[in-house]
Amino acid sequence: MKRSVFILLLILIVTACSKQEHKSEIVTTIYPFKAIIQELTGDRFSVKAILPAGADPHTYEMLPSDFQSIQNSKAFFYGTETLDGWAAKINVENKIELLSLVPENYLINIKIPHFHSDEQSDTDMENMGVDPHFWTDPNVVRAMIPNLLKELIKLDPANEATLNLNAEKFSEKLTKLDEKIKNETESLKFRNVFTAHPFYSYFFERYDFKVAGSLEIAPGSQPTPKNIKNLIDLVKQENVKTIFTNRQQSDKPAKVLAESSGINEYELDPIGGIEGRMSYEDIILYNLKIIKSALK
Repeated sequence: MKRSVFILLLILIVTACSKQEHKSEIVTTIYPFKAIIQELTGDRFSVKAILPAGADPHTYEMLPSDFQSIQNSKAFFYGTETLDGWAAKINVENKIELLSLVPENYLINIKIPHFHSDEQSDTDMENMGVDPHFWTDPNVVRAMIPNLLKELIKLDPANEATLNLNAEKFSEKLTKLDEKIKNETESLKFRNVFTAHPFYSYFFERYDFKVAGSLEIAPGSQPTPKNIKNLIDLVKQENVKTIFTNRQQSDKPAKVLAESSGINEYELDPIGGIEGRMSYEDIILYNLKIIKSALK
């Protein structure tokens, strides 16, 4: 009898602890958000990213287990409607849009070449709205920290001092990371680039590269043969050496453009979450190495 009571009490204690641990979990859509938030929370929360490393946040289909994790979490951080729109549509009270925490003067717009049908080579740039890929610029992440910190303090007010200290340390890391990138990119010869999708424009704009064009704005929106021809002309006109693709999306259209125009194709990974790309700094430095190799 005593043994049965002991086992029952043990089960109740384990269950209670498990529930408490679950309530201390923060959930994010993609890995960079997890990496950024973990820098501030330290071990105060378990931070979980829903998407696997190679998944595309634009087209991801949520699993029932994902929804359960979101419901049970202390907070759910997502990007914005134009990045992980499936997350924006979830009807839960604990969701927080990260793009809304970025100061407005740090946001940039997606700009793509607009081709005029009556002029063969005349192009200008068409504004397609705010670019949601803000985390690719360490300066933008640093600018977001005060607003992100406020949200995390709401979740854990008893540990405000620790959160503040972690935020200061992370901010210092980002300042050093920015200096490193500046020092390693300022001497690169080629400054004009193409991208398969405008996923790294914050980085390129910050460090004085020009994104001459992108193949597609929304993943899966294939360029027409006429647009391909115009893009080939633009590549030559802008003296572009490289088109950058990303690990989470198909590179087939980019290969066609690269082969047709005689430029190189390099793959970046803006999401990370695999060995060698586990911290925010790791992700940025991994891509920096590829960019340097492509544009030297």
